[in-house]
Amino acid sequence: MKKFKQKIIILILGYLILAAAAFFMLNHLESENNRIYRVEINDIMHILKENQEIRLENAADSIQEVDIKDIGKEFRYIRKVSYLNSSAGSEVINSFFEAENGLHFEVVPIMERENVAGYVRFDYEAVTDSTGYIIVSEAAILIMFAFTLSVLLFVYYGIVRPFNKFGSMPYELSRGNLTDTVPESRSRYFGKFVWGIVMLKDTLEEHKNKEMALAREKKLLVLSLSHDIKTPLNAINLYAKALETGIYSTQEQKQTAVVKIQEKCREINTFIQEIVKSQSEDVITIEVKNSEYYLNDLADKIYSGYAEKLHICKCDFCVGTYENRLLKGDIDRMYEAVVNLFENALKYGDGKRISLTFTEEENYVLIHVYNSGTPVPSREMPHLFDSFFRGSNVSGKQGNGLGLYICSEIMKKQGGEIYAQAREDGMEFVLVCQAV
Repeated sequence: MKKFKQKIIILILGYLILAAAAFFMLNHLESENNRIYRVEINDIMHILKENQEIRLENAADSIQEVDIKDIGKEFRYIRKVSYLNSSAGSEVINSFFEAENGLHFEVVPIMERENVAGYVRFDYEAVTDSTGYIIVSEAAILIMFAFTLSVLLFVYYGIVRPFNKFGSMPYELSRGNLTDTVPESRSRYFGKFVWGIVMLKDTLEEHKNKEMALAREKKLLVLSLSHDIKTPLNAINLYAKALETGIYSTQEQKQTAVVKIQEKCREINTFIQEIVKSQSEDVITIEVKNSEYYLNDLADKIYSGYAEKLHICKCDFCVGTYENRLLKGDIDRMYEAVVNLFENALKYGDGKRISLTFTEEENYVLIHVYNSGTPVPSREMPHLFDSFFRGSNVSGKQGNGLGLYICSEIMKKQGGEIYAQAREDGMEFVLVCQAV
């Protein structure tokens, strides 16, 4: 906000300086140009005096004209030269000092013995009159200033200031504060942004509620299982003490106690399996809105999202040819799956080459994502799509082991699948999509 206001102030100062500079430059230009005709007047006076053309003592009391052509030199601005004796009548003198033919004129007195003997009048054409230029240039600068200022004020009041209302919203959401309401804005420029913030807030709130419900269920499950486990444990403890103290005298009684202990152990093992199962299921809830989309739209989205990034990383990116088929599924989730594969390729590959190719088998379109680098060991291949699994090639690299698991869940919910193939020079992942 403050920086934007500073830019508006700088703009105003800049235009004021520009307007002042234009005014002084045009005035200076006019002043410089208007000196030229004075040079011609001095030249003509010098020539007339040398050629004794001015003989006022013999001149009549009327306006006498000098033919400029007889002077023997061309002049650019002077159009007429005339002189008059100082002893002429007032009417003649008045007409001598009147403008004619729309020309400018300048009168130079002729001095003889410290007295004015007569006058020489030079009619000249004005070199430049910068008044019009000054008005036009200042008006143009003013219009440009008004337009630019109006645009900046519109941006400030229509975009910058309304957007500033949302400044703290992402920070509050990142802190988990979901109680604040999203500020409303009448600006049509933030419709999708406000809608996105509201959806993000609702999604985070939903996830928070699910997380709390899941934590509560797990707590109840642990309490219930711990109570259930106590019963077989107590039974095992009693049978063990009976065997230890020799309560069972016959071999048959001892054998029965051993069998009971084994049954209780199997019961405990069942409870443990239930705990493990509850921890491994529903790691992440992934919603997929199945509909139809074109393969071309997905390919364009992938290319526009990663072509520039891979170019900056100096990674060779190749997209193969394909037939534009109509596919079943969720294009946004499919893009998310491909993004996970690309990010894995950049993180765990050698960063030299990534390719996106397409094949067809029966009523399915196969999307192949290949990256060069060291392939995953064969012993780890069966666990690639397990949640929280991280291979042996992730040392020192951040991650949570959920990327490929998310890809697998997305493909399953779209009626497709994903599998991996280790190649000699890298890894290839294949997304199997249903065609319409």
